[in-house]
Amino acid sequence: MEQINLGWLRQARREKHLSLNDVGKAVGRGPTAVWRWENGKSHIKMDMLLKLAHLYEVSIADLIMVKGEHG
Repeated sequence: MEQINLGWLRQARREKHLSLNDVGKAVGRGPTAVWRWENGKSHIKMDMLLKLAHLYEVSIADLIMVKGEHG
């Protein structure tokens, strides 16, 4: 089973020096939605995950992890 790697999601945004507002505007959502995704308060749909991966210039594999993975 896959889940979003929340730490990587936040780190990828910060490495691009993007604010929550910047990301929200880029993907057509508000900064609160981005905060909720990063903090596990809201589910991210695959289409939005694809947009985030493109924005952060990372692969989808970087943003998800398989339950049971170690490290």
